[in-house]
Amino acid sequence: MRNILIQEDVKLVEERLKQFENSTGCELLIVVTNASDPYPGASWRFGLVAAFLISIIFSYYFELNHAWLWPVGFFLLSVLMTSLGRFPWAKRLALSSWEVQRECREKAIEYFHTLGTSKVSHKVTVMIMISTLEKNIQLLIDEKLKSEITQSELDELINLMKTHFRTGNVGLGLIHSIERLEKKILKDFGGKVTEIPPSELSDTIHFMIN
Repeated sequence: MRNILIQEDVKLVEERLKQFENSTGCELLIVVTNASDPYPGASWRFGLVAAFLISIIFSYYFELNHAWLWPVGFFLLSVLMTSLGRFPWAKRLALSSWEVQRECREKAIEYFHTLGTSKVSHKVTVMIMISTLEKNIQLLIDEKLKSEITQSELDELINLMKTHFRTGNVGLGLIHSIERLEKKILKDFGGKVTEIPPSELSDTIHFMIN
């Protein structure tokens, strides 16, 4: 999971994180997780669909003498393909966009509370979550920041990160989005959001395994 960020990028992003917090008075939480959910249903979907397709191809080229061999063969193929469906590459093929968005959003809200807002006193927090299995990015802000920053503006920052991520520049994408968000906050709030030193959260990237 750490492979998406080389060590030099981690240091650069964490330095930019500290600058953001000092400039805006907001806590910034960056979370990288391997997956937002185990998606057991996706493994089963991959297994059943793959077994069905293989059975059709097999039936086109081969003829079995006993009819009972077909259901038995399909069952064995389903078990085998479902086992393969546990691998990330196979699971990703069986995921639907609405399922990914729902699970990633729920996991982001969970981290936002457990790793962020529940641990700070001034409740001015921003969180960027990257889920590597789904290749999904979530950007959450607390209620005070929502008074000035719209969801469309957050979506623009997410798209900026995605543009960099597609070319393998994860660190650069994070840094650029943090810089743009910082300028947005300073402009809309006329400076720091709060004078309370934002030092209640760890200034490191959180690498989570689910």
